[in-house]
Amino acid sequence: MQEVAGFFQNVMSLGSYIVLPILIFIIALILGTKIDKAFRSAILIGIALIGINLMTKFLGDNLGPAVKQMSQNAGLNLDILDVGWGAVAGAIWSTPMGVVGIPLILVFNIALIIFKLTKTLDIDIWNYHHIVTAGVLTYTATDSVVLGFLGMLLMAFVIFRLADWSAPIIQKFYHLPGISLPTNSALAPLIIAVPMNYFLDKIPFVRKSKLSFDSLQKYLGVFGEPAIMAIVIGLGIGLVAKYSVKNTLTLAMNLAAVMVILPKVISILMDGLSAIQASSKEFLEKHMKGREVFLGLDAAVAIGHPSVLTVSLILIPLAILIAAILPGNRMMPFADLTAITFRMILVVALVRGHVLKTLLIGIVIIAQILICGTITSPLITKVYLSLGNTLPNGIAGIASFSAGSLFTGFSVIQLLSFSITGLAISGVMWLLFFLLQKQEQAKAIKLAEAASDAE
Repeated sequence: MQEVAGFFQNVMSLGSYIVLPILIFIIALILGTKIDKAFRSAILIGIALIGINLMTKFLGDNLGPAVKQMSQNAGLNLDILDVGWGAVAGAIWSTPMGVVGIPLILVFNIALIIFKLTKTLDIDIWNYHHIVTAGVLTYTATDSVVLGFLGMLLMAFVIFRLADWSAPIIQKFYHLPGISLPTNSALAPLIIAVPMNYFLDKIPFVRKSKLSFDSLQKYLGVFGEPAIMAIVIGLGIGLVAKYSVKNTLTLAMNLAAVMVILPKVISILMDGLSAIQASSKEFLEKHMKGREVFLGLDAAVAIGHPSVLTVSLILIPLAILIAAILPGNRMMPFADLTAITFRMILVVALVRGHVLKTLLIGIVIIAQILICGTITSPLITKVYLSLGNTLPNGIAGIASFSAGSLFTGFSVIQLLSFSITGLAISGVMWLLFFLLQKQEQAKAIKLAEAASDAE
């Protein structure tokens, strides 16, 4: 197992934009895609991943300093630092449990598909860190290796099933046939969003509001175009950050550039996937009697949608305000603020870009992340320090917008560590999700189909 784990670690070191195209090429050949088309698809997908990484880094590089300045202007003095998912994932992969995580989860995923317990084949191995983190933090909380691995497998099962559930919604809304998104950072908000969407529809004012991000241009004219909206939001962020005129205008133009370029990068990805999707359909009909199997990709494939980018640019500065006034919060949002885009991908699809619903659900999700991050910070801090790291001066602990902050991972940890309060809160939210998930899924699909017919 140690040798197998070492092999996977060496493979991962090549980078996602190299390994994923290779995996796509192999899978495409297995599905019966002609070698030239499989090669073209793999190269285009690799190019798109590079473009997505460049644009998300560019977004972070521009928003990061502005967010830091806004925090300083607000006088926030919170003692748990959001160090970002990358730092947390790096710590998790360095643990003994992290070493065996990839091969174990991959074998578990294949077994679930064979026994028809999931439809998702998750080839997004970089985001396995979400699954491994649940296991590592469960072990840290309970000091039980058995419970740690149980937490890892339970987390994997939850993610695969949520990916199955959300697949019809994202396939309709983002036009991704045959795809699911088993990325926990995008899936976890559904446990909050599904019940909230149901109850928000009971409020007449919200229910009657038809304004969506897609329809803003109709009402706002040129100011409703994604690029112009990014300019306006960028000017607002620069104003709150007390930037100079030059820096404010630069920030605004850079945000507008992301809003225009990122969707074009996603179109390259979709071009690369088209040949594989056709072969996949033929393969399943021929060899699996038409059984449905989804190719599980990184949720980044949907990050370029204008509705996702727009709501994220609005919520990022709001996260600072929420952190400042939220009772019980000790977590300072920082490194992972631009990752709010991932938290909104499935929320936007669920409510079909409904402006008021998306913003209200987004605010609650950010509040949940901050509180759960505060509660689980001692666990991730213990793991972080055990690897020889040190904390910055004045900081009592670390957290991120992933790890135990996401509601799915938080729930698994609370369940297996037998935390009564956390278990009770998690139980209520999961119960509401299970009671409402079928009708909310059907409603989301119906809205998407109606929109497609209108187009």
